[in-house]
Amino acid sequence: MNARLALFFVSLCGIANALHLPVVARRHQHEYSGAIWVQKTRLDQNVENERDVVYATNITLGGQNFPIQLDTGSSDVWVLPPTPLNLTNTTDIQANLTFGIGQVTGNVAFADMTLGPHTVPSQAILNATNATDFGAIFSNNIYGILGLSFDLGSTVFLETIKNFGRNDTQGLSFMSRVFAQNTSAPNMFTVLLGRSYDEDGPEEGAFTIGEYVDGFEDVGMQTKLYRTPAQIGTNITDTPRWSVVMDSMRVNGKAFQFNASNVDTVQPGQQVVVLDTGFTFSQIPPAAVDFIYSSIPGAQFNATSGLWVVPCENTTELVFEFGGQNITIHPLDITTVTSNGNQTICTNAYRGINLPPGAVTGFDFILGDSFLKNVYTSFDYGDWTPNNATAGVPFVQMLGTTSRHAAKSEFAAVRMSQVQKNNAALANSTTGSLALDVKRSAQASLHTLAARLSRERMRVTVVTHARPSFGMVPLRVVHHAAGCVTELAAAFGPVAVALLVGTFTLVLAMLAVVAVLGVRHLLRQRRARAGYAPLDGDCEVREAEVVFDAEDYNHHVMTQQPATVPPPPYP
Repeated sequence: MNARLALFFVSLCGIANALHLPVVARRHQHEYSGAIWVQKTRLDQNVENERDVVYATNITLGGQNFPIQLDTGSSDVWVLPPTPLNLTNTTDIQANLTFGIGQVTGNVAFADMTLGPHTVPSQAILNATNATDFGAIFSNNIYGILGLSFDLGSTVFLETIKNFGRNDTQGLSFMSRVFAQNTSAPNMFTVLLGRSYDEDGPEEGAFTIGEYVDGFEDVGMQTKLYRTPAQIGTNITDTPRWSVVMDSMRVNGKAFQFNASNVDTVQPGQQVVVLDTGFTFSQIPPAAVDFIYSSIPGAQFNATSGLWVVPCENTTELVFEFGGQNITIHPLDITTVTSNGNQTICTNAYRGINLPPGAVTGFDFILGDSFLKNVYTSFDYGDWTPNNATAGVPFVQMLGTTSRHAAKSEFAAVRMSQVQKNNAALANSTTGSLALDVKRSAQASLHTLAARLSRERMRVTVVTHARPSFGMVPLRVVHHAAGCVTELAAAFGPVAVALLVGTFTLVLAMLAVVAVLGVRHLLRQRRARAGYAPLDGDCEVREAEVVFDAEDYNHHVMTQQPATVPPPPYP
């Protein structure tokens, strides 16, 4: 059948509307793949992005059509649409989904659900009655999340088997229901995330079920990265996630030395990472963040906010290794362009995470969109069937999409365009500057995650050339100094006062010279790039509020608890 959908990429940072692109769903076709003949059902949706924050797609649920976020880090379908759904069944089963700083509450219900050519009758969902701290996605007309992870990570599924018995299947996730209906198709989906270049409009991406995007079939030849911990059959100890082993992280060719993994089955130096489209910014150990951004010339760390402020034209070489395969990160995904008052600045796209001992198990950190935009990823559930207790271990395959040499030249042109467009937007803004009020600390190694994980607005100190912090001494200071001279003469005698006055005069002369040099430097910088704030040289400290991306800290992968009921035979 032919189907036409729209996939959106929207910003939580105040972008007014989601962008719409056509979607092509091809007819069933036989293709040769992986040395066997399979019949594939393709759902090929164009993914469009804006400001690189949320990837979403249209679904039809309970008779309504609306966007929903795609999330490989969760398993449930939960929605809170503006009008009631046409439900096929309701229950009194109450469920609560806990996220990093928000939560969703409601009742388990059932409704017909369609995604592309795939229609699942009576899909189990959380019909939310309240969702805390998700106003940012609601304001962009996105009314919930479509989880793409495993059944045993689904609160709805666990609640249904608790109430209806461990062999009950009506609470299975949407993806499991799709695969059960299409037994001849591979149990996998693929994600190709777009990247905003801000020159010729948003870049398209794709989301497919059961087959590969045209031109990217080589992903099927890449190393299979098996889910770690494997957790098959009844060996369920942690919430299953799309977590795989990472061999190393290198910056400018130098490997970072990670601490021992939380997963004791991996080799020394390896880490277990979750691949999560729900996080805009990757969440890695703070020391690894410092390792990346301290290598960038002119980058400065702010301990209060936990952000690195980076000269927008500077970058570094960042490479992750999986199964012997090197994944190069595009410089555009290492830093992100943002605003501080009326200045354009760049900050780190890899943020710090600090997991308290025992808080979560089964993984070490999270690679989000700032990583996933550099790979075409296939997520394969393994040999899953509803009653197969010995299903194969799920695995991931990744095909790098970033060329190291091409990315360098691309970065220079695109980043300058991004800065210029941001400057133009600031020039047309009527909101004015933000309140500025924070001190900068150079002790990067001592920072904590309190500010990172706070739900409040965060303040970050940046350094600009907007106005030299030295120059003419205010008159009230001169007047006060004259009074001090009189008092000192009476107390310590004329000789001591003469020495003091001489020293003070010398200091004033030095300040005058520095002021002249600073003004000359300022004029050169303004002529070179009006509105852009490089970080070199002596300059004034300014501060601005930076609101963190809500989804980055609304994610339940950090807080979700393992199953407390006997595990059913599903991955």
